[in-house]
Amino acid sequence: MSAHPTEIRRARRRQALGRNATAYAFLAPGLLAWGVFLVLPVAWVVRQSFLSGGVLGDPTWVGLDNWRLALRDPALTGALRNTALYTLMVVPLTIGLALVLALLLRGVRRGGAALRTVLYLPSLAPIVLAALVWVFMVQPDFGLFNLANRALGLQPLNLLGDERLALPTIAALDIWRGVGFWGVLLLAALLAVPPELYQAAALDGASPWRRFVHVTLPQIRPVLAVAALLVTVLSMQVFDSVYVLTNGGPAGATRTAVFYIYTSIFETGNPGYGAVLSLLLMAVIVLLTVAMARVAKRLAEAT
Repeated sequence: MSAHPTEIRRARRRQALGRNATAYAFLAPGLLAWGVFLVLPVAWVVRQSFLSGGVLGDPTWVGLDNWRLALRDPALTGALRNTALYTLMVVPLTIGLALVLALLLRGVRRGGAALRTVLYLPSLAPIVLAALVWVFMVQPDFGLFNLANRALGLQPLNLLGDERLALPTIAALDIWRGVGFWGVLLLAALLAVPPELYQAAALDGASPWRRFVHVTLPQIRPVLAVAALLVTVLSMQVFDSVYVLTNGGPAGATRTAVFYIYTSIFETGNPGYGAVLSLLLMAVIVLLTVAMARVAKRLAEAT
């Protein structure tokens, strides 16, 4: 005797519920961690953005006052501008130099592992150590850069004390620290390209440049896109190198968004305003990440 259609629907519904319950049971630890370490902190920051004080005394509800202040704060505009300029310097140079480095490493036959290790070491150095090395390099009196300038008959430069040069100097430090890591990553992508593609292109008479443009770049394009996305997100959160080298100076020329959030919370004692700045920066990073992720997806689908 065949089962009634209603009973069949109920059985299917129970089966679907069982599958969903099993899936959510496996997802529960990740969802719990996501809620505890992301949702709850963000909710707390949103609540804090409507408050004032709370460092030494009880916080006071101020509504949208912190948000209105942020919309007409010239220091915030300057911090966002510095962050954007820093990102525009770091991202293309880091990815470009890393790609060149990866191409050079691909042709190394002997000692390649040792060379990759040496180039990777700066990315492992703590920021304080790396900053001290950089201070020694750019010191106006005895730094290696200015010693080279004197040898060439040029005037020494105060790279960290000049408003025009301080931000590019910090960007150069972070490029130096990161190019080895991203170079090794792109090297792995290059080594994954099938050699048959190069052989076919060579048989067709393609020059090395055409092989690079029409074979290498399309094959590593998804990795390049992901690397550019990650470098962009990290660059927009720059803080350590600014704090160690210039403390936001001279005259706010290196005050970045995260550094301004830090000073708003811990130096001026206004965590509510710092919460507003944090939410604004998070919104910018999320929007930029979504846009770049879509571009990366399209590039991957076009490969």
